[in-house]
Amino acid sequence: MIRILLLLAMCAFASPIFDHQPEQAIKTTICAVKASPTFYNGKLVEVAGYATHGADNSMFEDPTCFWGKQFAGTWMQFGGPAGGHGREARPLVVQGVGVILLHDATFDRLDKLLRSVPGKDISVKATVRARFFVTPEMENGKHDAGNGYGKRNCCMLFAIEQVTAVESTAPEPSIFQLAKVPKR
Repeated sequence: MIRILLLLAMCAFASPIFDHQPEQAIKTTICAVKASPTFYNGKLVEVAGYATHGADNSMFEDPTCFWGKQFAGTWMQFGGPAGGHGREARPLVVQGVGVILLHDATFDRLDKLLRSVPGKDISVKATVRARFFVTPEMENGKHDAGNGYGKRNCCMLFAIEQVTAVESTAPEPSIFQLAKVPKR
């Protein structure tokens, strides 16, 4: 009888350990994230937008709230490899959080389109799950260069964990052209 009670007690305490559910992404928009960066900081979000890649740019943006229209930009970076493939040679860790990319056929489709026109800024419409980050300076409203992430420390960061859909079938104009703002 004591063994049965001990077994039942062990099961009751072990249950929460095995009940771990993967984190659910918050389905939102890039514009909502940019409007409330402190709220979304460190959170996993699912957003649709344009991945733009070029010599000086790696961004995930929405033309309706692009950085040239009062918001800071959103730098795009793929998470580190999960024991294998990936553009990054080592795991990506931001603000103490590890970000791992799911390298699958959907990611490969996005990656192939982004690399299809070397030397030219292009965009690809996609939906991604990404961890969003802002620096403490950006949380305090300092959206100028030197206070963020990216090549020129210019931006907020979308650290991509998964590409869930690729809507583009061919490269599209750069985010600068889509948003109709001059390139910085």
